[in-house]
Amino acid sequence: MANTFNLDIITPSKKFYSGEVEHLICKTPAGYEGFLAGHSYTCKLLEEGTIRFREAGSGENDWKLAQSIGGFIDVKDGVIVYADDIRWE
Repeated sequence: MANTFNLDIITPSKKFYSGEVEHLICKTPAGYEGFLAGHSYTCKLLEEGTIRFREAGSGENDWKLAQSIGGFIDVKDGVIVYADDIRWE
């Protein structure tokens, strides 16, 4: 699927999630920001808050939600979220 990207969410102790997603929203110091396939390369700090993403092929309102206490996000060809700690909501 051309409108998807690989998302990995990693903590210091484990890989929390890995899969193809269509949309990612997470909280940065500037507020909640969204990321789609083809987003320009960036690296940003994450604030404590909800990380939400929609998996490839899921419904428009079918979001996965997780609570993170901070970390950073690295956007390149895919997206890696390095979370200090995270849990499913």
